[in-house]
Amino acid sequence: MKQNKYSILPAIIEALIILTTSMLTLLLREVPGMMTYIIPVTLLAVYILLKFFYRKGTSWIHRHATSKGSVANLSTEIERLDHPLGKAEVQKKRMELFHHEFQLEQQSYLLQKEKENDLKLAAILKYTRDTFKRLDFDETEIFQICECVRYFVTNQQVLNQTEVHIKRRMNVTQIALKNFAWNIAFQYNISGDHAARFVIATFNEWFSNTSFATVRKNLRTTTGKHVIEIDEHIL
Repeated sequence: MKQNKYSILPAIIEALIILTTSMLTLLLREVPGMMTYIIPVTLLAVYILLKFFYRKGTSWIHRHATSKGSVANLSTEIERLDHPLGKAEVQKKRMELFHHEFQLEQQSYLLQKEKENDLKLAAILKYTRDTFKRLDFDETEIFQICECVRYFVTNQQVLNQTEVHIKRRMNVTQIALKNFAWNIAFQYNISGDHAARFVIATFNEWFSNTSFATVRKNLRTTTGKHVIEIDEHIL
């Protein structure tokens, strides 16, 4: 409605220019002694002057209308955002952005955690290999021990594998093997009960005549000298 008003104004001004010029022509004809050739010159000058003001007025009206429209649009946008529905839409967009960023961070965290777990497991298995190589266990036995360790730390359960057979050696004591089990369990915060079951199942020839309660009670020995010592920093 306001735009129609501003578009009609230039037409009205144009009509007024023509009407004013016509009236001036009639008045000049009535002036005594007015030379006929002067009338057209005067009318032309008046028309040009009025036309100049018309152009200036049209330009100002156009700017004024545009400014009014911009302000109106801005006010409408502000009202839309201030409206409860507008705020809800903004909140929804923020939630979608947060969800997207959270998913990316979660994926990055899981990848980093998986990498850290892989590195930790590799270090544990290297410790296992180095320990039993030093004690002259053969390759097959070391492989079996590593598989038992891998399953134990990954699932926090004992691998029930009847094929596991580690030959008993007189230079390796129960205390040494229990210290080994404790060292492994400590790195993963695995309970003493699980560690006791692990060492009994993996090194059965050493513990065939020893009860679970006895193994659990003396799982960690720090006194004396043993081929496998307690070490909280095996990593």
